[in-house]
Amino acid sequence: MELTKLKGIGKKREESFFENDIFSCEDLTNYFPYKYYDFSKTEPYADDGNVRLIKATAIDSPKLVRARKNLSFVSCKMNDEVGHTFNAVWFNQTYIKSVLYLGINVYLYGKNSPNKKNTFNVLMMKKEEDVQKLGSSLLPIYHSIDGIGQTSLHTAIEQALNEVEIKSIIPENILSKYNLMDLKNAYNSVHVPKDEQNIIKAKDRIEIENLLPVLATNENQRIIGKDKRINNYKNITKLKGEFLSLLPFDLTADQNKAIDEIISDLSSATTMNRLLEGDVGSGKTIVALFAAFVAAKNNHQTAIIAPTEILAKQHFETAKKLFSKTDICVCVLTSSLAAQERREVLSKLKIKNNLIVIGTHSLLSNEICFNNLSLTVIDEQHRFGVEQRAALASKGTSVDTLVMSATPIPRSLALVVYGNLDISTLMSRPKIADIQTNIVIKSKQDDMWGFIKEKTQNNSKVFVICAKIDEENENNSILAYSAKNMFDYLCTIFDKENVGLIHGKIKKETQNKIINDFKMGKIKVLVSTTIVEVGVDTDSDIMVIATPERFGLATLHQLRGRIGRDGKKAFCFCLADNLQGKSIDRIKFFKDNTDGFKIAEFDLKTRGAGSIYGTNQHGENDSLISNFSIEAYETAKQIFAELKNYKPFIDNAVAKYNNTQNQKKFSNIVLN
Repeated sequence: MELTKLKGIGKKREESFFENDIFSCEDLTNYFPYKYYDFSKTEPYADDGNVRLIKATAIDSPKLVRARKNLSFVSCKMNDEVGHTFNAVWFNQTYIKSVLYLGINVYLYGKNSPNKKNTFNVLMMKKEEDVQKLGSSLLPIYHSIDGIGQTSLHTAIEQALNEVEIKSIIPENILSKYNLMDLKNAYNSVHVPKDEQNIIKAKDRIEIENLLPVLATNENQRIIGKDKRINNYKNITKLKGEFLSLLPFDLTADQNKAIDEIISDLSSATTMNRLLEGDVGSGKTIVALFAAFVAAKNNHQTAIIAPTEILAKQHFETAKKLFSKTDICVCVLTSSLAAQERREVLSKLKIKNNLIVIGTHSLLSNEICFNNLSLTVIDEQHRFGVEQRAALASKGTSVDTLVMSATPIPRSLALVVYGNLDISTLMSRPKIADIQTNIVIKSKQDDMWGFIKEKTQNNSKVFVICAKIDEENENNSILAYSAKNMFDYLCTIFDKENVGLIHGKIKKETQNKIINDFKMGKIKVLVSTTIVEVGVDTDSDIMVIATPERFGLATLHQLRGRIGRDGKKAFCFCLADNLQGKSIDRIKFFKDNTDGFKIAEFDLKTRGAGSIYGTNQHGENDSLISNFSIEAYETAKQIFAELKNYKPFIDNAVAKYNNTQNQKKFSNIVLN
């Protein structure tokens, strides 16, 4: 059913839905809440910096203040339920003035201003009368869509639920055996919740439904997924010896094992389809370059695709140096390449066989043609969609595929998400960094900066990581830590010429220059967003992560992996702004653990599978699975074991998987 058939959805709103990959009413029902507000759990106002939900009464009329051209705010004096008086403030929401009036009862969600006592910055407001109409104390909250407010979005989803036929692929007898909720009821329970326990039960029911198509598709691909090998490689074992002679260091036991597994793949009758996962600094790149070395020595081409230009150029420098004394041609192809250089690389791809090309998404362009592509290496696999990986492989014939992930994935999860891949895991690291991680509260930050300034005078290099480029509200203090504000602030502490700033809105050429200046020591302090999470290898030994509570554990671990890469003593400071509740446990676990696999297991148990990828921060997760529970996974495995020989179920499950992949719909329910 078309979205415009729903009441309140015109062409303009339909376009907004399209921009968020919502094209039908079915898609709309799969746009799940990412959290819920529970209006039965209100708190009194307090000047403690914590986010809280307050029930309050307006004791004065609202006032509108236009501070300057792009900044206005509405303020209103309020009393909470225990009689505390405070000022509620809404920034750049002038319509609030027409909604509020003396005596109105409202629910306010937000936090106090860090600089002004008894001032509450409101992020969400709901009238008491509207809350009473909900039918329960729980209000679902969805990721925002431009031009469509939460109320309009929820109304549209409720309409869609009444129009869409939601059918399960699980037979009735199995539903009854496992006491599973009706799928339609599960969708209703998530979007129109009654209580928290009902949401948890419904969430698991939907995840079981979504896990089964993945398991079925993996089973199919295991049986028929591998192509017969056409590109035969000779002397692979001998080539391992030649490759090892090029290395200025010894491989770890895990690297040797992974290389032997790749040798077995390249010697088999079917093409390689392998996942190489390993912790930060475990040496995945060298293992991948061995496979490329074998291909090149057999007159075949290799394409290595990386998610960022910084990482692509880093791989290029590594490969170029490693193969400098061989006849292997190593080249790089990115969007910033000059026209003449690009033409030269394209020419080499058409005529040179013993070639390794390293690039970004540019390698996927239709104009990129290979002469004899036989191996593709996908770095940071979760940043590339299924279609992108297939598009690269389609540029050759009988292509071997090696995908790499620096995000450690618990084996139970890896077997679900990558059930069609063979898995090699690098647990050990060539150089074990001695990194001391500390949590620093805002009142102690001056001591931290003093320590860091002293270290930079002795040639230390510092990453300072911020969650955002700009802060949304100008009233926040430096503890909001936007990259631009932090850069300005640090220029007052360090010599300005020693401080650099990079983020995604800066031109790639400028980013590369700043990174190079940092590597060369011209810049001592580099302020950045998570653009440096993957691929920036430097000899930096200090990192400050501002507001670590805004990042997933996987992202924090990736970021920390950027320092101490030469094995020397390093320091990671978590500069906390608002640690509370689960955030405290998460950041303390991060502080006390450096093993990426332990961190991933903890994240899986406490937050769900989606947090393994850190998808709330950046990037895309191209799998159906987002935040399934261990219990849902175990139940899905049991059901699949009973049904894997039942052809109607397998056919329906695979069809659902293919349809979902094409529509890019992911289950993304998160419970606070």
